[in-house]
Amino acid sequence: MVRKKTESGGEGDFIEQDRNAGGGIETGTQDRVEFPHEDASEEARSSAALVGQTDRASIKRANFSRLASKRVSRVLERLSVLKQLSNTNTYEWNQDQHDKIFNAIDEQLKEVRKAFEAAKKPKVRDKSQLRFEV
Repeated sequence: MVRKKTESGGEGDFIEQDRNAGGGIETGTQDRVEFPHEDASEEARSSAALVGQTDRASIKRANFSRLASKRVSRVLERLSVLKQLSNTNTYEWNQDQHDKIFNAIDEQLKEVRKAFEAAKKPKVRDKSQLRFEV
């Protein structure tokens, strides 16, 4: 049996087609069909609650490695493309443009470095800010 959402788009409105019964189409209101990706995300949420701290740490490390590899590769790729602009046979640029490019890159790199360094610093909460006296 195949269930498809109708074009009317109503919640729970589906067309059912039984392939074994000669292809007759029957319309009606059915329970909502769960799609595989919805089930998977629901399972992931419920299993994440059961995962221990060490498992979470290893998952976080794996996610970081996977994403960092992709993102750093893209940055290096784009820098390689930027390097092509240095070819004076094809492009003409002046020192002011050169300075603007590298100042922008340096500034962004400093911000990223600062974010990484701040993330590893121990977070000390000043408890005096949490008190209220009348």
